[in-house]
Amino acid sequence: MLASPAYQKQCLTSPVQPSIIWGCGFSVIHVLQGAPISPGLFALNCGLLYTYHALQCPMEALHGRRSLLHNIAAGGLVGAWGVQQGLLGVPFASPAFFFRYRQVTPTMAAFFVYGAGAGVMSSVLGGKGW
Repeated sequence: MLASPAYQKQCLTSPVQPSIIWGCGFSVIHVLQGAPISPGLFALNCGLLYTYHALQCPMEALHGRRSLLHNIAAGGLVGAWGVQQGLLGVPFASPAFFFRYRQVTPTMAAFFVYGAGAGVMSSVLGGKGW
């Protein structure tokens, strides 16, 4: 049962190790692109990856099953928050896009881009369905 305390405990503790591993990988990519090496960069990457996974736990409990929609929502929320706080950029969107479409804010675009990325990765690599 997805709402049981045992499942929620497992759901919140199992992403710790993968978040650290992938957070290190993303930190290396950032450093190779010119970002300065810092504990904050490592903490940001690991923390946002863990948050992405942890956000799905209550959604699974409320919905009663695992779903691709949870990945899309969690990815979109983390991306939108990161852009709003000035911690992340919006990949695949040039500044000219925001000048041309002024009604679309960077936070809105981030929700779409990060949510779509999480959805594609979860469906292709994770095999999750709607």
